[in-house]
Amino acid sequence: MPWLRWLLAAFAIASPVIFLAHMLRDRPLHYAISEALVWGGITAWVYVVGRIYNARRGRKCALCEEPSRGGE
Repeated sequence: MPWLRWLLAAFAIASPVIFLAHMLRDRPLHYAISEALVWGGITAWVYVVGRIYNARRGRKCALCEEPSRGGE
């Protein structure tokens, strides 16, 4: 289930960024946390759905591909 790994990775990146943006704007802590969780989840799902859609259409993502391992 690579989509679960993609979902968790996207959520782990998006949520702290959104949280920090809210904290920099002097929003209350509870508001920043709730917004980061909600929008981090939405962002992660949009990313995963886009990856699955492009994979089914046969499109490759140069940024998303696993790095090659030397001579393999």
